[in-house]
Amino acid sequence: MHDETKLELTENLEDYLYDIFEILKTAPIVRIKDIAKRRDVKLSSVVVAAKSLAEKGLINYQKYGYITLTDKGVEIAKEIENRKKILYKFLTEILNVSHDSALRDVHKMEHDLSEETIRKIIEFTKRFSLQ
Repeated sequence: MHDETKLELTENLEDYLYDIFEILKTAPIVRIKDIAKRRDVKLSSVVVAAKSLAEKGLINYQKYGYITLTDKGVEIAKEIENRKKILYKFLTEILNVSHDSALRDVHKMEHDLSEETIRKIIEFTKRFSLQ
């Protein structure tokens, strides 16, 4: 993950960025109300997050307009996705955690574990998968 961006992104903003990325997999654009519905939050909360992500150069957003990801936003969202996939694989394939528990735990792990610990889990999972 980009250390300078990681420091700038709160857990909440990281989640918003990833939600935008996920919505864009099935839609050409994202609207504020799409994100609010997905996250079950008020429109005003999404607007605050969108403004912050736009200021950081991660999304393109104008008031009452559509939201798209910048190249930098896509890159970071893909890193988040990759991290989630590997943590999920670690939990389900190595530790045999159930699907539902793994989905809940991945979200907690990605935010609560240090970058070093996550990096070590990723390295271990990749080595384990090669055997």
